[in-house]
Amino acid sequence: MKGLLSGLVLLMVLVTIPLQAQNQRGQRNTGTPEEMAAKQTERMKQNLGLSLEQTTKVEAINLKFVKKQREIRKAPGQDRTAMREAMAQVRKDRQLELKSVLSADQFKKMIDWEKEMIQRRGKGQRK
Repeated sequence: MKGLLSGLVLLMVLVTIPLQAQNQRGQRNTGTPEEMAAKQTERMKQNLGLSLEQTTKVEAINLKFVKKQREIRKAPGQDRTAMREAMAQVRKDRQLELKSVLSADQFKKMIDWEKEMIQRRGKGQRK
């Protein structure tokens, strides 16, 4: 009886862990636009060494574009290709605005960092 009970507990644990991991991956884009912009800005602050003034400006830019991305994702009846093109345009517009706030070195570092992240995603190697 003890063995059966232990086996059932082990089975439950083995089933539950992958489900929790899957649930967490599915929720990576959750949160308010403000929370998402703050997280994005914090990563940029750490990776690019933003000043206080730059951090404030970058957070405002990030918030603006997170909201635009949400609108695109929620647009009814939009096909995947149109959504992808719209998102690409939003990324380009965001880069243009960030270019006016960042130094040339910071901007280059950001572009390189974004390319690296895209390559990781393509290979399934998320951090």
